[in-house]
Amino acid sequence: MNKSENIIRVKRVAERLGISVAAVWNKTNPKHRSYCPDFPKPFKVSANITGWLESEITAYIEMLAATRTGAQS
Repeated sequence: MNKSENIIRVKRVAERLGISVAAVWNKTNPKHRSYCPDFPKPFKVSANITGWLESEITAYIEMLAATRTGAQS
């Protein structure tokens, strides 16, 4: 991990993706119908804080955009 890597919390992840906080958690839950195995995995920052690497969320958004672009060709 890069020393300047940012960790973002679930609310910011939801804002970046334009979805609800609940939808973010659903994407991470293998038992939920909205589970997405390609979605970046969260990690515990402390006992009550879970976060994501901002670079992984950015890469996920870029992957979605590339898929969209590829489908339009």
